[in-house]
Amino acid sequence: MIIVLKPHASDQDVQMIADRVRSLRYQPRIIRGVEHTVVACIGDELNNHSLEALRNLPAVDNVIPIQHRYKLVSREYHPTDTVVQVGQTAIGGDTPCVIAGPCAIESAEQFRTAVGHLTRAGLHLVRAMPYKPRTSPYDFQGLREDGVRIMRDVKAEFGVSFVSEVLGPAHVETLADVTDMYQIGARNAQNYDLLETVAAVRKPVLLKRGMASTVEEWLTAAEYLLVNGCSQVVLCERGLRSFDRAVRNLLDVSAIALAKQASHLPVLADPSHAAGKRALVLPLACAALAAGADGLVIEAHPDPVNAFSDAAQQLDSATFDTVLAELAPWMALAAARKRQQAAST
Repeated sequence: MIIVLKPHASDQDVQMIADRVRSLRYQPRIIRGVEHTVVACIGDELNNHSLEALRNLPAVDNVIPIQHRYKLVSREYHPTDTVVQVGQTAIGGDTPCVIAGPCAIESAEQFRTAVGHLTRAGLHLVRAMPYKPRTSPYDFQGLREDGVRIMRDVKAEFGVSFVSEVLGPAHVETLADVTDMYQIGARNAQNYDLLETVAAVRKPVLLKRGMASTVEEWLTAAEYLLVNGCSQVVLCERGLRSFDRAVRNLLDVSAIALAKQASHLPVLADPSHAAGKRALVLPLACAALAAGADGLVIEAHPDPVNAFSDAAQQLDSATFDTVLAELAPWMALAAARKRQQAAST
């Protein structure tokens, strides 16, 4: 249930309603808008007492039942777009953002070179992956702790922000001092123990959609993060497993539009993992921006042909400024559409 208070309800009104909600065995979550304050009531609506009785309180404007399995993620709870700030990069703001970097940290020289190329192109948020989940145990698994040490050195030199994937709860603490944003990958999108552990750190989280997850399952996974205290969550569509092997994964453009309508969280697209082929990355990136994505996650490597992993889909970091130039018209279009939508609401 969502309880919408009347305009300019007092702090005493808000506290009284929150206390009443707790007495009915729900957890109140309060968000204050310019005119209205909203109280989201988290709990089992089948077993707990009904909140409909609160509709008659003087300070209550409306009580709205939420049919989705996610509450805090929904636009009913938070009608305006959330903007997640990671260092100098705003995700979900007026202008689409780009996050780029190699599939994995392979050496100090490789990672330093890639970060140098990307920062010169104007990027401030870089993929930094010391741990790599691989389907085969014989594939490159990342440099692990050595990669974390490389991250520290490169971060001190370039002053960039990093987004890094965590494979399990142990990695959360290992990366805590060097990464600025945790990534939950497709394989862990429904690892609820990991979601709760990451949420407790209160750092921004990039949540990728599971390779066979529905949109509802994706948003419900995000709900685990918000319920456990992490409000800075970014969704990322990276493609679904498909019967068609012409591409690595099927980029679900409709899911981007659906997630933007259903949720206030920013939505990014990862065209690299969807395409699996270098030539398809930019066309899919443009399609994602046209569908309303708040930005892109793109793999870029200083020597993509000889990359240890995902060589076929990585762009050349040395020419990433040309990539951004090709994306510029689509990013401008996405920004203009967002301003138009904001003006009409």
